[in-house]
Amino acid sequence: MKRTVNAETIAEVKKWLGEPGVTFFRDVRKEYGRINAIWMDGELPHAVHFQEGMEVRNRLRATKECKDWNPHDLDDSWVGVIEEAIK
Repeated sequence: MKRTVNAETIAEVKKWLGEPGVTFFRDVRKEYGRINAIWMDGELPHAVHFQEGMEVRNRLRATKECKDWNPHDLDDSWVGVIEEAIK
């Protein structure tokens, strides 16, 4: 089940991302049509879920609102948080 977060947590994530992170996720969405994309980086796949997504999930764990979420909640919800943060 996807959880939603409040505006304070969205703002906290956006601040944490900074302009480079916001730009990265906007570029990924523009290029691949979604935040949770996978592309080939040479001969290796680059999976946003496992790389940048893990960083986002770890950051969410550090917030008051999400500190008690289980891994499934985080997996199911981090993309929505990023979508809101990069608007």
